[in-house]
Amino acid sequence: MLFPDYRGRRMRQSKAFRRMVRETKLSVDDLILPLFAVEGKGVKTPIPSMPGQFQMSRDNLVKESQAAFEMGIPAVILFGVPDTKDALGTRAYAKDGIVQRAVKAVKDKLPELAVITDVCLCQYTDHGHCGVIDGRTIDNDASLDLLARTALSHAQAGADMVAPSDMMDGRVAEIRNTLDEKDFSHIPIMSYAAKYCSSY
Repeated sequence: MLFPDYRGRRMRQSKAFRRMVRETKLSVDDLILPLFAVEGKGVKTPIPSMPGQFQMSRDNLVKESQAAFEMGIPAVILFGVPDTKDALGTRAYAKDGIVQRAVKAVKDKLPELAVITDVCLCQYTDHGHCGVIDGRTIDNDASLDLLARTALSHAQAGADMVAPSDMMDGRVAEIRNTLDEKDFSHIPIMSYAAKYCSSY
């Protein structure tokens, strides 16, 4: 149906009608607070490219999580900023990695807060890519094992959900298989990456 038979303004004319017909409603229940974990104590360093966001040591990260929980925010997502990086991103899946210890610190203090973890290798590799480099290309399949190991280590630390943001084909299936095999079939996976071949 096209104008003039269809007039969308009819349903937009009053606040009451707009409330009745809108499709999307945003509430605190929809929010996930991103938090960036670093080593140290008493650290709260502003992230210049992300105004209002900080890299925080675990003590401050727990305080920030507590404040979010008290405001009714149901979840946080943790990103790690390691002190050391290497070609295979080994700190991403280390048992004593920054995210693994941050998960434990938050869950110990706030067991009812949902803790989601970012699963990627880019912030842990010295080359900045989210996978293993083989010559001049990314080795997709070799990267899958490391991503699954990372997700498993987060689940073992107490994460409620893992969230791969890498760009490897097949990563969700690999992570799911690994979690299921290791008795973490109850842990959901939220992939939040989009893949484009573009000028961006």
